[in-house]
Amino acid sequence: MLKSRVEKSGFSKNMSVKKIVVYSVFLTVLIIFTSFIQALGVTLFGAIPAVTLAAVCAIGFILGERFGAIFGIFSGIILDYVSSEGISFTPILYMLCGYLCGAAVGWFLSKNFPSFLVYGAIAGVIREIFTLTYIGLFSRNFAFSDIILKILIPEYFAYIVCIIPAYFAVLGIYLLFKGKDSRSRSGY
Repeated sequence: MLKSRVEKSGFSKNMSVKKIVVYSVFLTVLIIFTSFIQALGVTLFGAIPAVTLAAVCAIGFILGERFGAIFGIFSGIILDYVSSEGISFTPILYMLCGYLCGAAVGWFLSKNFPSFLVYGAIAGVIREIFTLTYIGLFSRNFAFSDIILKILIPEYFAYIVCIIPAYFAVLGIYLLFKGKDSRSRSGY
């Protein structure tokens, strides 16, 4: 039963549980690092990029929907804790995006870098819809054009720039611990 779960998660049949645990530790460190970068308020194009979401989308795309969902919830909780905003919808949003990036692989596009850019861009749109909904629910001054031009568009483009290094960071960690069976995952 454990072997079938391991095979579905993107790891090779020969990979030991110890390697999977070490791999998960590396991904956890990556998620914590990106959460701190995002919580520190580093700006790009006048907005704080969602580097943690980019990492979650890469994890979901490379390892599958289970890892994407698990690391999505984990990263959302860590990000809420680190940014001291209290509890928000971030864990649910990140879980949804990580799961969808993993589940959609093979449905519409093959598993390669340009496909990831498409899936990552869709995840960014989902995040901006959540942001717009959140602002609409909790803001009294709702100037739609200002929200679009000053918040959503800069956030989206800052996020798009961050999905490229996030993809290669997760892919590098994956290739480091993948095992010797090169036929275990198509596309990698």
